[in-house]
Amino acid sequence: MVSSTAFVVAQVALAALAAHVIYQCYFHPLARYPGPFLARFTNLWRLFTFFGGQHHLSEKHLHDKYGHVVRVAPNWLSFSDLHDFDAIYGFNKSVEKDDFYLFGRPRDNRVPSVFALKTDVDHRQRKRKVVGPALTTAKITRYESVVTKHVDLFFTRADAASSSRQDGEMAAVNLAPLAHRFTMDVMLELIYGPDVVSHPYTDSATGADMCSAMRKLVKMAWSFSLCPSYGWIMNSRLISGVLRTLTTSKQGGPTGMMALMTSSHTMIFRRPEQVSLPAQPGIVKSWLDIPLDDSSRMTQDEVFSEAVNLVFAGPGSVAAALTAMVYQLGTQEGQLWQEKLRKEADVEAPPFSLELQAVVKETLRHCASFPTAFPRVIRRGAETIVSTLPAPLPIGTTVSANSYVLGRSCKIWGHDADQWLPQRWLGDESQRREMEAKLVAFSKGPRGCVGKELAWLVLAKAVIAIIRRWKFVSVGELRGKSYLEMQYDDCWIEYEELA
Repeated sequence: MVSSTAFVVAQVALAALAAHVIYQCYFHPLARYPGPFLARFTNLWRLFTFFGGQHHLSEKHLHDKYGHVVRVAPNWLSFSDLHDFDAIYGFNKSVEKDDFYLFGRPRDNRVPSVFALKTDVDHRQRKRKVVGPALTTAKITRYESVVTKHVDLFFTRADAASSSRQDGEMAAVNLAPLAHRFTMDVMLELIYGPDVVSHPYTDSATGADMCSAMRKLVKMAWSFSLCPSYGWIMNSRLISGVLRTLTTSKQGGPTGMMALMTSSHTMIFRRPEQVSLPAQPGIVKSWLDIPLDDSSRMTQDEVFSEAVNLVFAGPGSVAAALTAMVYQLGTQEGQLWQEKLRKEADVEAPPFSLELQAVVKETLRHCASFPTAFPRVIRRGAETIVSTLPAPLPIGTTVSANSYVLGRSCKIWGHDADQWLPQRWLGDESQRREMEAKLVAFSKGPRGCVGKELAWLVLAKAVIAIIRRWKFVSVGELRGKSYLEMQYDDCWIEYEELA
């Protein structure tokens, strides 16, 4: 009796599965769009591709094969055209974020960061509170001394990590882990100031594994959203409890990100009269310095959420950009640009000269720091935003455009899109504006990156310092994997100290 009941249940389940597959493949509103077979009826295809660490290459291959629109999940379309990118990420108020940015967590009372807010109205109000006191072009100049301090520490670590030199030989060093430690340490001190945790944080006992831990944490969080059922399982109490034990020291105290959050929580949630903020400029300090009766002041929960958001978004992406930039400058083509930047540095050229901007922008285009797609959802009123489609998009459809795919598009950048050529940015003013309109590294529209100016400061200070101090060549290939941000493992250079 039991076996026959189980057989019937299995038959029903199999029939339901078959019906689901047939509907998704042939009758779903998105069935008309091409894409991988498994992606038509399950999110697992996208999850497995993501875990492979080369999803940016997979997505580009799909667009090369199928065209400008590809179905990458049962209810998700990927686009590769610049006009489509503008429609999705521009100023259309009916294309919003959804629960994807909960990263598999159940809905609760936690305050979302500016990155995760769903509506443009909420985002616009929070963005003013985040950027105005701490992240404008004028405000970030206060942070230069902190960046310079950590640049000096970067060179100390590089000398310690490099191979032993003999007369006439260049030293060799893997820049990738050094760049990540540099950006992690400098960003944490810029965000929280000097007193929340010991600095440099990655030299401390609690922060020694911070870089590797953040890589894993970011990777896992994004995977939870790509496959909600997987995210639900991984966020269950049982699994969360097991994972939490992995972030404690032998003495039972928190380490890495948990230790940082514990210390920062204590700082942020003190009563205002108990807060003794450091004299050194910092981002959290700037937010907490806003008077209590000022409408632009964030709540303590908002400050905590925004600080954590910067920790997640900043160090990894800036490290990827810095690593790729140094690697490209060490190639045969790049060594010419080394000399150009070095001559500028010798004559005290402006910190963001056209040549330096060209190198940075071309690296961000060619080697996307975020080689992924940030999805949006079609709401009522946005069904026809992509005018080239044969039918309106159903409400609730997920849409996205991958920054790596657009950055390597021959349609957008020409036949040499796969080449690193900073000179493409050195035309006249109208040509530069045209090029700028094509660059999507910091996204576009009202939800553009809030930390763009800070990223520019850190990259410029680091690259110019390296150019001044080293003459270097790249050795081997630039190796890494793509998850949310590009995570480089190998960037070997040989260098000699300049007088």
